[in-house]
Amino acid sequence: MSAIVGVSHIRTETESSTLITALAEPSYHLPFAPNVFGFLGLGVGGSYVGGLGGGLAVAPRIGANFLVGRSGVLTPSLSWQYTTHSIDANGSDAMLAVSSALRINVGYTVMW
Repeated sequence: MSAIVGVSHIRTETESSTLITALAEPSYHLPFAPNVFGFLGLGVGGSYVGGLGGGLAVAPRIGANFLVGRSGVLTPSLSWQYTTHSIDANGSDAMLAVSSALRINVGYTVMW
């Protein structure tokens, strides 16, 4: 089980916004070698965008764990995050927008 927290700032020529995401991700790890594991996971949680409010976030993820030395784990991964946003239409939350983003991540864990 992993906890994934993300902060993304998006800017265009006329507007900018910050997306905050918190996911809980169960995953399945498959050993390829004594120091290498592949994994598949599905993160589900919440997201928040200023001006739009909260929404649902879902992110399937694939990656690998490489054991480094006796206490380190290098984790490159690729995920596709889907995020919902409520759009206020004339005072009622009647519309729903879905955005998606490809995420490339590299993490490092130190165990003691």
